[in-house]
Amino acid sequence: MPFWLLIALVFFGFCSTTCDAYVQLTFRRYHQPCWKILSTQTQQNNRIHSPVKRYSVIEYTGDSLEKYARDIQKVLELRSSYYDPTVPKIHHRKRSFTNTWTLEEWKRHSSRRRYIDHILAFHRSRILARVAPPLAVLMAWTCLVCWVYDRCAAPTHIISMAPLSLVSTFVAALLTLRSNQGLSRLNEGRLAFGKVVLYTRDMAQLIASNVYPKDRALGLKAARHVALFAWLLKGFLRGDEVNGTDEDILRVMLPCSQKERKASVDGLSADAAYILQQRKRPVAVVTRLRQIFALMLSRGLLTTSEASRLDHNVQQLNYCIMITERIQASPIPPVYTTHTARLLLFYLFHLPLALRGSNMLDSVATFITTTAVAYTMIGLDEISIMTEEPFRLMPLWHLAKNSLRDCGDALTCEPPPLILEEEDEETYMIPLNKEIEEEQPAMEEEETPFYL
Repeated sequence: MPFWLLIALVFFGFCSTTCDAYVQLTFRRYHQPCWKILSTQTQQNNRIHSPVKRYSVIEYTGDSLEKYARDIQKVLELRSSYYDPTVPKIHHRKRSFTNTWTLEEWKRHSSRRRYIDHILAFHRSRILARVAPPLAVLMAWTCLVCWVYDRCAAPTHIISMAPLSLVSTFVAALLTLRSNQGLSRLNEGRLAFGKVVLYTRDMAQLIASNVYPKDRALGLKAARHVALFAWLLKGFLRGDEVNGTDEDILRVMLPCSQKERKASVDGLSADAAYILQQRKRPVAVVTRLRQIFALMLSRGLLTTSEASRLDHNVQQLNYCIMITERIQASPIPPVYTTHTARLLLFYLFHLPLALRGSNMLDSVATFITTTAVAYTMIGLDEISIMTEEPFRLMPLWHLAKNSLRDCGDALTCEPPPLILEEEDEETYMIPLNKEIEEEQPAMEEEETPFYL
């Protein structure tokens, strides 16, 4: 037994060291603003297409499509790190939920040798790092129980496995239901932020086709606000302590005009200062967009149908804010979580007493069995805790970059013009009523005889 006790103590020290390093790293990563720890390395996939010259440079506002493309490229350089610096470093891996996956990751994930990879990488397990403290305590308690039963002739059959197995049924059911609730919250949050990428891209395309050709200044202003929406929503969900205020990208995407540059003290434009002062910065972007579209509608620059489509997308962005707020503000009922944790601890505390006291297993088998059961159950509970708050580990960093690239491509990558020949135009422009008259000639009315 001293040999197994020595192994347990060594593992306890390893788990304690791992836990301390994890806690310190988590504290440092979660309490240091994002903009202080960003890498300046430029990634090749951060580049957007070079702009197609649609119009000449806008002299009266100082803004243009070329400047808009350069500003987006500069934001991508400021956020060039592949891994999200606002999540703990332990999750900085290729095959992690904090990143968006490519075909290479999916190929490795479904490989036949995935079991060998999982076993070889067990010492770097994220679940092991999180369950290390309670698992180490339980292993020490199991060693103490086995030593007492082996050396002190303790009375047996204090606790039987039969009633304890009934408790394990309830523990397994509670853990399963809680895991399902956590996964459903994770799926709902992922769908909500996926809609953000969809509607920002759709909004940018509508701006490029309906707003920008009619008013270039307002079109670029609206496009810049749409490109910032995903980043501001990410910062709103993770807080300023973790994410920072994103002031650097606000200065880039909402630059000062010549008049504002002379009057401004801190170098912020009126739009950037307005967004930074708001309690909910994504809502400020929605308000600004509606103000722009309402102004263009009042001037007659937008038709009712165009304004309706734009307002529908703005409403969907507002709806995404509401969904993410609801998920973040309403957790799984703490009573359920507390009851599950207490019942789990009760079961694991009495498990070595039942296994060793009933002489079902010897000391070594009791130690191994208790450790395996504890790792499984506590790990499942930790997974539920991680998925309950989905926005802390979701790939918001990559999704925001995808939204930014799509907004840039929508305005700078113009499709080729649709030019029709005169003969083709005459062919296609046939009056509908004339075509119907030619296909369906008028029928003469015939008298229908009446029979009694």
